[in-house]
Amino acid sequence: MRSHLSWRLALLLALAPALLPAVAAGRAEARENYALIVANSDYPDLPEKYWLKGPRNDETLVRDYLLGSAPVKFRPENVIALGSGDGLALGTHQAILDSLSRIAAQVRPGDFVYLHFSGHGSQQPASADSTEPDGRDEVFLSADARLAPPDNPRFIPNVLTDNEVAGALRAIRKAGAFVWIVFDSCYSGTMTRGAPDAGDVAERRLDPADLGIPQSAFDRPAPAGPSDERAVPMLAAAADEAGGPGMGGLVAFFAAQTTETTLERAFDVAQPDGSTAKVPYGVFTYAIFSALAKNPGMTYRQLAQSVLASYAAQNLLRPTPLFEGDLDAPVFGSADAAAAQQWPTVPGSDGSLSIAAGQLHGLAPGARLLLLPTPAASDDEAIGLLEVASATELRARLVPASDDRHPLISLNSVPAGAYVRLAEVSYPFELTVSRPDPAGADPAALRAVAAALDAIAADGSAQLRLRLVAPDQPADVRLALLSDDEVARLGGAAGLAAAAFDAAPKLWLLPASGEVSLDPRLAPPSLPLPGAAGAAPASGDGGPAGAFARALKDDLVTIFRATGLSRLSGTSTFRPADFALSFGLQQAGSDAIVALDPAQTPVVRPGDRLHIDLANASGKPLDVNVLYIDHDYGITLICQSHLANGDHLFQPMADLAASDRGSERLIAVLNESGRDITDLSFLTQPGLPVATRSADRAGLLGMLADLGSGQPTRGPAPAAAADARAPRGAVFMLPLEALAATGAAPAAGIVPADPRTPQGSCAGQ
Repeated sequence: MRSHLSWRLALLLALAPALLPAVAAGRAEARENYALIVANSDYPDLPEKYWLKGPRNDETLVRDYLLGSAPVKFRPENVIALGSGDGLALGTHQAILDSLSRIAAQVRPGDFVYLHFSGHGSQQPASADSTEPDGRDEVFLSADARLAPPDNPRFIPNVLTDNEVAGALRAIRKAGAFVWIVFDSCYSGTMTRGAPDAGDVAERRLDPADLGIPQSAFDRPAPAGPSDERAVPMLAAAADEAGGPGMGGLVAFFAAQTTETTLERAFDVAQPDGSTAKVPYGVFTYAIFSALAKNPGMTYRQLAQSVLASYAAQNLLRPTPLFEGDLDAPVFGSADAAAAQQWPTVPGSDGSLSIAAGQLHGLAPGARLLLLPTPAASDDEAIGLLEVASATELRARLVPASDDRHPLISLNSVPAGAYVRLAEVSYPFELTVSRPDPAGADPAALRAVAAALDAIAADGSAQLRLRLVAPDQPADVRLALLSDDEVARLGGAAGLAAAAFDAAPKLWLLPASGEVSLDPRLAPPSLPLPGAAGAAPASGDGGPAGAFARALKDDLVTIFRATGLSRLSGTSTFRPADFALSFGLQQAGSDAIVALDPAQTPVVRPGDRLHIDLANASGKPLDVNVLYIDHDYGITLICQSHLANGDHLFQPMADLAASDRGSERLIAVLNESGRDITDLSFLTQPGLPVATRSADRAGLLGMLADLGSGQPTRGPAPAAAADARAPRGAVFMLPLEALAATGAAPAAGIVPADPRTPQGSCAGQ
């Protein structure tokens, strides 16, 4: 079931098609750009344990980007910042409403408005149930929010409600301005993190009970009718009931659904002196602006896809952000923004050389850039090679480098007005694993896990690069020692029919968010401890402890490959016109094949069938491998094909099974074909010989081989102008959410009613 925002926006656009050209033209050359950034870290009227660290840094990041890096100009006087940072006015309820009113009074037709809200979210009983299908109003906690009073424990004083946001948006859009609104907060959650809350990781959520609203305040009959089992966040805030002449457009980004939490965590940020500091940011905010820095010329739909890919690369299987509105419009209304793959050099008074691009642009120490005499010069006209020595978020310091085609040059010889173009980036394939929290854990179990991790880290033949961190540090995999009974008490057994659960502790391999549940749709992988029932048999050396270490290593290798593939997502040295790739879904009980939107985390169910539609216009033969990564990190090759130039592949790939559940992913790898069809089936195997790289495995294929062997690697810059002599390659990811079956007839037994004729084969050629 689609959200009520979706159909309201569809109605709005249907009512005013004649307005779209004028609105689009206004967006392309906005007369003025305005912004309101609300970033609440401190809540003076709430207990200090509820305060956050990340929003104040979100504000700095967003403001610096808007004023210095955005593809359209934001005047400092048009950017309002409220929050907990130095020199800022607090983002109180009245200050937020006044700022929104000020913007509504200033904007004119064709202007652009960016609204960003970082902080806590929650829910309270809806003031008008008819407008809220779940009977709840989503709210953003203003800085002066207080606990609900005991004499009226239904409403939280001084919170920004979805209805208030809706009114403010309506006023701005009626003036003809286009609005992009981002909420990096969440509203409620049903899952409990198995890892302890820590200083470097925090949820941006306060449950209504934390704010003095009892569960009884929400009691109401269950809604009738079908559901997609995914609730919708503060979407009423962006809806518009009617529209009208001159109404501006709208895009809304939400960090989480109402049944999910969103996180802030500490990111490693290089400092100007070369040191590294841990700086907390909202994961959603950081992902958005990292993607924008790398490619400011994309559409909102492409930006959404990049954010989802970033989450998968961090092994964040939850939350599943939502993106609504005019997603095919260019971000910031800048249709002609160039991809951020080259920058002018900035000489320093001390003889140094830097560029206005840094970590957010994907630049890390070791990234290589071609030195060009002019921005229009070709790669072959490069006069040298430079390397990133250090990078802060929005600036990098460069030093000379060399390779077989570019001799070493001195910084003194860099001509005035020279540019650098991203040529090669580092892909540090590495899996970060946090050790189990020792609090309350069995000492013998802790020793067994520590011994296994130390053995894996010391194993030179292990096909992964492993970095172990403390329990309170951010990680791709969070290890937790919990029994089923403990998970059930944490809330992970809701709705499961069982009188009792296993009391023996297990080692749980949790995702980055630390979610743990006994619900089969949400349960992460777990391992019995050495000697426990169901543990791996003790074959070979090491006895039960050795068998446990080998089982843990195999699981970590599988997760390592899954996350490594996701980190490569978006890498492409093809031109956009070289091929057209899309995936389709034939739902159980249906004969229609519907294109899957990569920006919306498509829902799939057992009995559905996945299709691929790929056309090769690259001028050369093309190979495609499609891998399916399931919720427990298993990797299956579901389609492999060779396409000559001009060929078209349109075929079913796979049927969803009852075992498919939770967060899963499709990964498509495309590359120029060599003598034989490219076979990536080695990525589905538990092992791969280390010595795999050779002259005919350059570029993307060499990177994938390095991933399989656990080696660091270099590869072509994403979306860069590739060297025509190097084989082209691309990796694309589509996240999926597998829900329960509907009981309808499997799509495999239904002939599709589709005008396209099946072509090619998914079994290789």
